[in-house]
Amino acid sequence: MNALQGTLWGFVVVSALVQIAQVQHHRDLLQVWQAADKQRYLLLQEHTRLVLEKSTLLANGRVDQLARKQLNMKDPEQVQVLSE
Repeated sequence: MNALQGTLWGFVVVSALVQIAQVQHHRDLLQVWQAADKQRYLLLQEHTRLVLEKSTLLANGRVDQLARKQLNMKDPEQVQVLSE
């Protein structure tokens, strides 16, 4: 084997090692992306649940019921409407 062939084999080996490193780096980035995507999905689920809970807590009937029970509020006996 002459020097040219040895140099070419050296380039082949170096190229293969670089390819292996790139594949491993790609796999690492894919794992990071998958973890971030899972976190995004979980946060989206929590956000949806919280929006639903908020709408339930702010429902007019529920607020009226709590005001009557906890604060002993009631409808006014006399209502006077002022007109312009």
